[in-house]
Amino acid sequence: MTATVQSAPEKSAATRERLLSTALRLYAREGLHAVSLRRISTESGSKNSAAMHYHFQNKLGVVKALVEMIARELRRIANSQRAEKSSQRSLRSACRDTLHPLVLLPARQTWGADGVHFLSRLVSENDADIAAIVNTIYAPFWRRLDHALEEQLPELPTPVRRLRLMFMTTNVLHGVAEVAWLTHTPLGDLSHFDQDTLLNHLVDYLIGGLQAPSFTAANP
Repeated sequence: MTATVQSAPEKSAATRERLLSTALRLYAREGLHAVSLRRISTESGSKNSAAMHYHFQNKLGVVKALVEMIARELRRIANSQRAEKSSQRSLRSACRDTLHPLVLLPARQTWGADGVHFLSRLVSENDADIAAIVNTIYAPFWRRLDHALEEQLPELPTPVRRLRLMFMTTNVLHGVAEVAWLTHTPLGDLSHFDQDTLLNHLVDYLIGGLQAPSFTAANP
């Protein structure tokens, strides 16, 4: 039986994918500033300690590649869920449809759980360069969502709506990333809810926050 011989481009693509997978795992579990590019190259099994620099140039290049990879998968999941979406666009359906791909990501990809943890770490990074990368890739999505919320919540002042949307982003990413913590909360084990029920409760929580009376409007 003849062994399959990979071409140079195929080997390069496979190496790049292995490096990204290793970087995602390490960044998700230890943080962006705790992991060097050389360590990622070593733990990926690469014989070239400078492999990360060759494929991505620097840490920002790695972050960009990872954010793009996760965004592609979230879009793919969202597209596969279109048939399940409600034909009547309500605030609840808009929130649920938006969150569902993120909740499904850990089950759809072997790296999915690390992907959610990585995104959770990114929103905690006070780094303008990283924020610029994330915003470039995700800004069109958030603008569409902001416009949808504007239609659903016309009485909410724009700055307040957008602030709540950013609060929602942070809470959702941390909540989905750390869902295992529900087993050990100060109020006992709350992990008995199934995934769909947890998603519905998360949507309830977000809608409550979005629809709350505006302090700014009530106290000009």
